[in-house]
Amino acid sequence: MARKVFGDSLKNAMGNAATPDEGADLDLKRTSPTVARAQASVLEEDKHATRLIDPSTVRMSAVMDRIDPSDGLADLVSSIREHGQKVPVLVRRTQDGAFEIVYGRRRLLACRELGQKVRATVMEMTEEEALIAQGVENNARQDPSFIERALFVAGIIRELGKTDETRKNAQTIAYRALQIDESLVSRMNRIATGIPMELIQAIGPAHGVGRRVWEKLFRLCEKDVSRATHVAREIPRNLPGPDRLEAAITLLTATKPTTPKAEQGERVKIGRKGNRITIDVAADLVPRVEDAIRKLIGELLDRSQDSPE
Repeated sequence: MARKVFGDSLKNAMGNAATPDEGADLDLKRTSPTVARAQASVLEEDKHATRLIDPSTVRMSAVMDRIDPSDGLADLVSSIREHGQKVPVLVRRTQDGAFEIVYGRRRLLACRELGQKVRATVMEMTEEEALIAQGVENNARQDPSFIERALFVAGIIRELGKTDETRKNAQTIAYRALQIDESLVSRMNRIATGIPMELIQAIGPAHGVGRRVWEKLFRLCEKDVSRATHVAREIPRNLPGPDRLEAAITLLTATKPTTPKAEQGERVKIGRKGNRITIDVAADLVPRVEDAIRKLIGELLDRSQDSPE
């Protein structure tokens, strides 16, 4: 079912299929119709060929769609060990001839762990087409979380929108990949880049939690970024993801912005004018300084009384 959804969605996201290479057309026209059809069939089959590939030769793409692809991998490893790999992964051949995963990262990792070849469909795709396909397949899954989708959007903009001229195109790729409103792309990018990655990883996907809660966390992080990073180490890891997110919000809400401690010379200032001495003291030191001065003055007066005339 997911594959059918993926296929229809990908057609809608990418538009009409690309036309064959002009040189290939010319060669086909020189042959008989029967041979031409056979050659075209072979070429098309090669573009969508399913084959067994050494998983160590397939590299990960720069844009991830899961916070931790290895989370829960043990169950998938057991399933593939017992029943085999039922659904192939999708890889593309890059310009340097290498294989790069488009979708199916967890199946790829499972096959690596099992030490067996991965069944993969190999397609000729540009980087933009691969990201759209990755996003469409991600949407067809049962469990994509808001923050993982937001990180995917931020990754596309980071990789494809490195200049002002390419940023607009990157945003277009992002909303076509996830099939979301264009205005939401910017908001998702701000949230994913405004929350420290250490904090996102400490919380996890938090399935079922929508944009509003993550946006609340983002605004708290804006006020005190350094504190937000420290909070990542304070969140109890034994809680479910949504509860860890609420814990982070509670910790940041209860934390007052830290004020730098003044140097010792700034906490007690002593001035003198004629026979008058002035002391300016930080508020928290007033009781102790007052007691110390009274004690010192008492000692000085006692000494003057005991001294010989």
